[in-house]
Amino acid sequence: MSSREWVLGIDFGTSNTAAAHTGPVSGSVEALQLSHNRTTMSSAVFVESPDRIEVGDVATDRAESNPAAFMPSPKRVVAQGMVNVNGYDLPASVPVAAVLESVMDRATGAHGGMAPSELVLTHPEAWSPREIQVLLDAAAKLGLDASKIKTVSEPRAAAHYYSRVKNLAPGARIAVFDFGGGTLDIAVLEANEHGTFDVVAARGDNGLGGKNFDAFIRRWVDQQLEGRDPELLNYLRTQAPMDVRYALDDSIRRAKELLSEAPSATITVAADGRAEKFQITREEFEELIAPALDKAVNLTRATLTDAHVTDPSQLEALYLTGGSSRIPVVHERLKELGPIATLDDPKTVVAQGALAAAAPIVRGLGAAPTQPPAAPAAAQYPMSPPPSVQLRPSQPAGQPWPPQHGALDPAHAEWQPAAAADGGAGSKKKLGLIVAAAVVVLAVGATAGVLALNGGGDTPPATTAAGGAQNPAAAQDVDAAASSGGGGAVAPPATKDAVVAALPPALRSELDSCKTVGETENGGMKLQCPIEKGSTLATGTFTGDYASIIVSVDTREAKKSVIGLRQGFQNNTAAADNELVENTSRTAAAHVDGPISENSYSFTYANGSTGVMASATTLQGIDGAKTFLTRSGLIN
Repeated sequence: MSSREWVLGIDFGTSNTAAAHTGPVSGSVEALQLSHNRTTMSSAVFVESPDRIEVGDVATDRAESNPAAFMPSPKRVVAQGMVNVNGYDLPASVPVAAVLESVMDRATGAHGGMAPSELVLTHPEAWSPREIQVLLDAAAKLGLDASKIKTVSEPRAAAHYYSRVKNLAPGARIAVFDFGGGTLDIAVLEANEHGTFDVVAARGDNGLGGKNFDAFIRRWVDQQLEGRDPELLNYLRTQAPMDVRYALDDSIRRAKELLSEAPSATITVAADGRAEKFQITREEFEELIAPALDKAVNLTRATLTDAHVTDPSQLEALYLTGGSSRIPVVHERLKELGPIATLDDPKTVVAQGALAAAAPIVRGLGAAPTQPPAAPAAAQYPMSPPPSVQLRPSQPAGQPWPPQHGALDPAHAEWQPAAAADGGAGSKKKLGLIVAAAVVVLAVGATAGVLALNGGGDTPPATTAAGGAQNPAAAQDVDAAASSGGGGAVAPPATKDAVVAALPPALRSELDSCKTVGETENGGMKLQCPIEKGSTLATGTFTGDYASIIVSVDTREAKKSVIGLRQGFQNNTAAADNELVENTSRTAAAHVDGPISENSYSFTYANGSTGVMASATTLQGIDGAKTFLTRSGLIN
């Protein structure tokens, strides 16, 4: 990497977004200042129209003027694909692109207007290829060539960061506890012989984070007001303008953060010409959040159980990241599960780790971070408005942005000149309506010292811009690229016979006339195979006379799918009837779901050991699906 080139990593979060870059002076990884005094920015957006979107603090300031246009957490709508905001139906990638573009503006400003030569984006480990593609669709509008955009999962990025200062022997395991403002993600990773990591187990909760703690404190404040000033409480609940509510929310957040350092903190309630002050102690705060912490600890324990970690000594370290992980009682509750290690700025660990994952293009990664991880035995308890967005046409890396940026004209799908933005904290820029586009990620070959991860299958399907056939030039994310370059991945079978031969004997012997119906994420064949009429596999298990199953073999995708099936089951509480079925060694999982229609159920199956994946519909209820899975040898 030349002295003029630099790299950007963005950790797009539920509540806040962080970023890291290779510093313009040092050339080493540094957290990026996203405002005058913070290394994070709010992920909130305000959608005035599809081509006028405010971001961060500016969006929050405008929320009162039109609450329908305000989105406090764009990351929560990624799975929906589309979102209706302020009367507009938008692809979920539109508000995401606004946040990413705001970070890009900050970053390029720090580098004299030069575009980054590489961009690395993070995402939850359990995100599906479709959800990752939303992130890539958003990144497609940042002005970089698609080959310069890469992805890495959040726990893997954290593992990359932490492992920069300590090489782990093959088989050594670490756990990552990522506790942010809106979500909790836990993963267990194992070092392999290629100098990379395999994700052994992962779980998460998309509704558990620092925002829950804020809500608990707000409830406590309401209880105090009920006894001291019920009229003020009623005003807050029914008449208070949004700026008053935000001021109270900000006072609560500040008190929560102070309680990580001090035994007590003050919360101020000022509204309707009156003001009240309440002092909350650390002990009271810890009592308020105890139920949420119980849930977090139980989820962590379950993840360790998934990975067959039964004793803290089996972990090299339990690394804590995310802003909510700084709370002392979090450390205290988790220390029984593993040796705790953390950093002074856990909010930016994932963003910096994203660049560590792209080690071949970053200089100075062999050096220890500014603040190395704390020794596992001693946890640390530290203390601690972006511009709006205008999307740009493609810009060669390493070149300054032109003085006029382009805005996408939805009517003609062409880049049209737009007024240059002033770049200030309150500036308005144009965000073009994003046209659906598939983005491919260029592989990075594994080299000595590359801290990339193996076997996770994060890579979304590589497609053409029209969403058609796979692009043969497309490659994987930084994790998968290193594992394939290092020889750790097994190529998917290339023929129908090879796919069928990999299936359990009880299943393959009953299949008839399989035909190709698609591809796996990594280029493997996906087959639809009718089950022979009269087969005992289908007797009493399928609802009709015709039964078929879709099968494929792809080890890397299957490993990720097992994790996704478990987490999908955990999050599928609204389903009328669903069940997770696993084999005795817990290498394979099947999620049975329904009813699709009347008594018709479906299942999705993956085996991380054999790479076999399968799905079928029209099963006779959960019992019929479970019987088929057992008879076919998929679950044993």
